[in-house]
Amino acid sequence: MVKVKIFGVLRTTIGFGYLEVEGKTVKDVFEEISKIMHQRYLEDKKKTEELKSNPEVKYIKPRNQALEPHMQLNFGDAIVYVNGERCLRKGKKVAHGDEIWLLSPAAGG
Repeated sequence: MVKVKIFGVLRTTIGFGYLEVEGKTVKDVFEEISKIMHQRYLEDKKKTEELKSNPEVKYIKPRNQALEPHMQLNFGDAIVYVNGERCLRKGKKVAHGDEIWLLSPAAGG
């Protein structure tokens, strides 16, 4: 398993900040994250629809609508570090226990 930590605006958009996934390359890790994003989005959407049909529910917290257009996370969407070193290739190999950091490519000030 590869440990993935997500920071900044990217974390807010994706909806989670830490996970562990399988993968042999950074590209594989991004594909796994995209699958998880898609699954969580579908679960959240289903839960919202169920709540809408319940007459006892007065307020429904909106789901993360920013996630809908971002159903796939691509290498260019983040600044990537593997084990504390900047990663410039999505084909970089990763191993069990490696840690990947995904940082937002933009910052405010």
